[in-house]
Amino acid sequence: MFKNYNHLGFNNPYYFKKNGKFVLKFNMSSLLDEYNSVREIDPVAIIEIMHKTYVLGDRTMIKGVSKTPWLAKPNKMNSDWVFSNIANHGQLNFSEEEISHTLFEKLCSELQLYIGKQTQVGILLSGGMDSRMVAGALDYLIKKRKLSPGIMITALTWGNNDSRDVIYAKEIARRLDWKWKHYTVTAKDLLNNITESAIHGCEYSPIDLHAIPQIRDDNPNLEVILAGSYGDSIGRAEYGGWKLKYLKPILNKITNFSGIINQDIFNNSLSSVREDVRVYHNRFPKKGYAQNEIDYQLHYMRRWLNPCMDLLNEKSKLHQLFTHPDVYGYMWSLNIGKRSDSVYKYMNNYFSTKLDDIPWARTGIPYGQKNGKPDNFKKNHHSYVEIIKTQILDDIVSLIDSPNLKNLEVFNLKAIKKLVFILRMFPSNNLFFYDKLILLASISKMASLYEVKGLNKDKIKVSKSSFSILNHFYYRARQASAPILKKYIHKILIKK
Repeated sequence: MFKNYNHLGFNNPYYFKKNGKFVLKFNMSSLLDEYNSVREIDPVAIIEIMHKTYVLGDRTMIKGVSKTPWLAKPNKMNSDWVFSNIANHGQLNFSEEEISHTLFEKLCSELQLYIGKQTQVGILLSGGMDSRMVAGALDYLIKKRKLSPGIMITALTWGNNDSRDVIYAKEIARRLDWKWKHYTVTAKDLLNNITESAIHGCEYSPIDLHAIPQIRDDNPNLEVILAGSYGDSIGRAEYGGWKLKYLKPILNKITNFSGIINQDIFNNSLSSVREDVRVYHNRFPKKGYAQNEIDYQLHYMRRWLNPCMDLLNEKSKLHQLFTHPDVYGYMWSLNIGKRSDSVYKYMNNYFSTKLDDIPWARTGIPYGQKNGKPDNFKKNHHSYVEIIKTQILDDIVSLIDSPNLKNLEVFNLKAIKKLVFILRMFPSNNLFFYDKLILLASISKMASLYEVKGLNKDKIKVSKSSFSILNHFYYRARQASAPILKKYIHKILIKK
């Protein structure tokens, strides 16, 4: 269970303690079968996921149930945690060309370790650069006959037909002579993702699952599936589109979006939210950007990306590249300025098949070029906003309006209803708003599925909504559908 516990891509199991010993399971459902205590909602986890779209630290939605700690495994007595030493950040100042050669070699070694003698291999392939680096290294190993004879590769891509991700991935698979399978995400799939998120503990938005459940169910023959999602963070020191040196602290500001959480519960839980971050600062004390990188790895990547990808482990074996200690340890040892876009550009030189003329999905021009006219293919690979607005909003609202959210005694239901009303009257093109609604729907479904109990009503103060500006626009909107209100309302929703 803990073979690769010191790899960044390791998805931590669930546990609780019973008679001084850990009870450990890979998934929430199996663990709750043995959890005899009351299944009570954790309002701190609710605040974290509504604010960040992922849960922090080791917390889950149910009090008393936790994720195993980052970079830790149980001791021989199964009663305490043994932590791995973490790689140090350094200031090594090699050239980008030299770094690219070392990284390519380490990536090849990581691939050989994960694939072993298996021959039915899948790879998550997009139009981005992370999966392309993995694809180039994999193709190199095959052509140099460093993997098992007869190895068969299936490239797996999701997205709209006219998106760059799909068009570029198809071309990469064609050049490498790999089987290519394409998946789109429909309204039916998004509704299914609500259920999948609920079953797996509601640690992420249903939107973030994309086509992962489809890929899992459609490819039971694949022995191993490879992903390169950690490439940006490790190879290029970039998190969510932000370079590490400009990245804000992970708890830069904690907000109660649209006032949808009971304000007293929100206020009383803030210290626990901060403690989830502080406990790891004490465990792995660093300074400056090094502390920031560790925070984003153990909270953002570990608690958001890994659980989503973990669905693929249910029928195959998922391995995320760039996560072996030798790989990320080497990249962390470098001067942060050397973890640049140029590293990937030079890595293309070691590929056996030319791929660097295929544009980058982010820009529509070949990677590394500063000038050039982007192609006409779409940058966005999905239509989630349109699907939610026009096809499944009623289904989402039905789940939100069920007694499940009310029974948790965490949410300000009036604020949620006002948010729904405003989005119905002034539909937005911003996925941010609808992501909150679909997440609430998943929480509602999880509460029903696992019979999660709410907080003790007698200990809760019902505070009046302080969201007076939203209330003002809400009542104005009920009186007259003034289109001019739309832009102000959306600004207020984001601010709050």
